[in-house]
Amino acid sequence: MNESIKELARDLKEYIELRFDWIAINASDVLSHLISLVLQKFFAILLLAIALLFLMFALAQYLGDLMSNPVFGYLSIGFVLLLLSILFLSNTPRFIFRRIKESLVYDLSNKILVKNKDHDD
Repeated sequence: MNESIKELARDLKEYIELRFDWIAINASDVLSHLISLVLQKFFAILLLAIALLFLMFALAQYLGDLMSNPVFGYLSIGFVLLLLSILFLSNTPRFIFRRIKESLVYDLSNKILVKNKDHDD
């Protein structure tokens, strides 16, 4: 009887240790997935910003040619960008950050659910 209790205690201890190991591995997997998502979105936004920068320079040159003065092309693009940035700073960040947060939570919850479903099978 005493031996079976000791064996049960050992098995329980081993089970708890394995469970903690599984939780740690699962947490590191979810964290690495989150980091990869954030980096992917960051680089996509960075490339988009660079592309928009070149397009804005091209548009400014084109407008400058149309107005026969390159300064007016750059001024008109600068004015439009200034208005857009004021609009962005006044209202948009809450909407954008909420949408990004919802997207990340959705991706992570799907990853966790798939992990748990694989574990249950």
